[in-house]
Amino acid sequence: MLAAVAGALGLLLAWGLFAPRGQWRVLHGWATRDPDTAEPGDAVHGVRRFICAVGLLALLAVVSVVVWNRAAEQPVAAAPANAVERMWGTPTPRLIDRVVVPQGADPEGLVPSPVLAYQELDRGFAPTYLVTMPRYALLGDPAPDGLLGADPGDDFNAFGISDILFEVEGPLLCIPRALVLVDGETEVNVGVYWGLPGAIEQDHVAGCRLDGTLQRVLIPVQLPSELEGRIVVNSFGEPISAVEVDED
Repeated sequence: MLAAVAGALGLLLAWGLFAPRGQWRVLHGWATRDPDTAEPGDAVHGVRRFICAVGLLALLAVVSVVVWNRAAEQPVAAAPANAVERMWGTPTPRLIDRVVVPQGADPEGLVPSPVLAYQELDRGFAPTYLVTMPRYALLGDPAPDGLLGADPGDDFNAFGISDILFEVEGPLLCIPRALVLVDGETEVNVGVYWGLPGAIEQDHVAGCRLDGTLQRVLIPVQLPSELEGRIVVNSFGEPISAVEVDED
């Protein structure tokens, strides 16, 4: 309806701009006894043409604004997810590329956090997406004091010699300080414990609450023995979902 009104008004204004005499004769001349004598002079037609030009420009401006606003309100198609997003979701977790030696018992004073998922790795043939995976850093520091694991050294990586990759969630300004792994006959039990960076003698429980803003990290680990169909559970005994390798 609005488009029809705007179109009709635009035609009327364009007619008055380019043929003011013909417009007057059609719209007004029929009502006079002698159109030739009653027709306005050039000055009046000039004013009519000016008014039509201004009206046409105003109409074009209004239509342009309406079209622009409607286009801006249209939903924008989301970009297709890449392989990393399909596997791990968004925001992308950060990779802690360090050699992690699992502990056998739960540490005291640290905060256990959810292990969300795991991915089996072929030792020596890690997925290529891990090469460009964003690395973990705490406020710009890639190795804050107390971070679990050790630097694999120059030109080496930890994920290349690992058997499994864990996705873990923890408090934003804290660090994973310990990983506990129990290698059982039918299941592999894993737990990750977070704390504040720096000295171990701190109140990590108060400083690393799981009810605030969280972060997600990926931790590669070398298992004592091959997984071979065993289930993987977290420190609470709950099964952890497996993530298949998906590369573009």
